[in-house]
Amino acid sequence: MAKIKHKFGTTYYEKKGRKNKTPIVCLHGGPGGTSKNLRPMLELSDERQVYIYDQIGGGKSSEIEQKLWKIETFVEELDILIKEWGLDEFYLMGGSWGTTLALEYYLRKKNNKIKGLIFQSPMFSAKDWQRDANDLIAKLPKKTKKVISFCHQIGATDSKVYKEAMMEYYSRHVFRNKKKLLERSAKNTNEHGEKVYMHMWGPSEFMATGTLKKYTRVKDLGKISIPTLFICGFYDEARPSTAKKYVAKIKDARLSVIKGASHAILSERPKEMLKVVKKFLD
Repeated sequence: MAKIKHKFGTTYYEKKGRKNKTPIVCLHGGPGGTSKNLRPMLELSDERQVYIYDQIGGGKSSEIEQKLWKIETFVEELDILIKEWGLDEFYLMGGSWGTTLALEYYLRKKNNKIKGLIFQSPMFSAKDWQRDANDLIAKLPKKTKKVISFCHQIGATDSKVYKEAMMEYYSRHVFRNKKKLLERSAKNTNEHGEKVYMHMWGPSEFMATGTLKKYTRVKDLGKISIPTLFICGFYDEARPSTAKKYVAKIKDARLSVIKGASHAILSERPKEMLKVVKKFLD
């Protein structure tokens, strides 16, 4: 990985491929996540340059002050990187929170260098996300539902029973391999990124209590005027039914649902997702 120093600190990134076709810039989830799970995207480097990076405040990039834990920081960081990389045109892809960042960058910067957008498991409305989560929680075992509800009521989201309930939800709708999910959780080395996540989002994927809890950009989706691809997993916490509503608001947009996958599509069904992305880019 290489690094770029800028006004917020240092951003670590990885670039692979040659300038045969329009490059693609990929944004990871979070906030406060890392680009580790985006590495399968580098397989597209046989035809074009692929860029992945750890957003400032998480992963191998610099820690930042709490006052910078906001959308504006990440939009500005991305703009700095695009300029440093010298990209004349590119595709922009985001997963989960990365879709929020990609949309914000597109709307705020009005960058005509972007040739297409890819939104994997989108979060464009915290209210929509919470409603979908509530519907999915309602289908969990009775005991698990009780634990989640009680812990939310008394603020015990750091308890062992809450974390166990989280794993039950995550193993259905975030990453459908419980053994690997538990291994990843145990090996978490991104503690500073977790603080950003907690501040901006909340204690779990299905509980928005942070600065993004009232976030919405649904009314602005109609401003997108370039080809757009939505991708969701069949079991995704970002439900395909909600993504369909977003697709309907964009003139040139389409949705692809990956069978057998939940939220972590690149970890669960990388070949299937890369095939869909490649077809869109071609």
